[in-house]
Amino acid sequence: MIEILFFGRLGDASDTLRIDKPKDVSDTDALTAWLSKQNRTLEAELNKAGNRIAVNKTIISENTPLNDGDEIAYMSPLSGG
Repeated sequence: MIEILFFGRLGDASDTLRIDKPKDVSDTDALTAWLSKQNRTLEAELNKAGNRIAVNKTIISENTPLNDGDEIAYMSPLSGG
C-alpha cells in the first residue's frame, strides 16, 4: 500500500489516497501518469509548472523508484512544502 498526499491546489483536486500500488507503477513518473488517467481535474493540476514531489518526506528532483509503504506528496508551488 502507498499513501498519496496532495497539497495546495492539488489538494482541491483530490483527497489523500491510500491504495495498493498499481502493478504498472514503479516510479514517480508512472504514478503521475496513472493519477492523471484516474482524475481529469487532478491531471490538469499535475500538468501545471512548479509542482514538486516528495517521497517519504524528501523532496525529489528526478524520477524516483517507488515501493510498497512509501508516502508520496504532491505539492503545488505555494503550498508551503
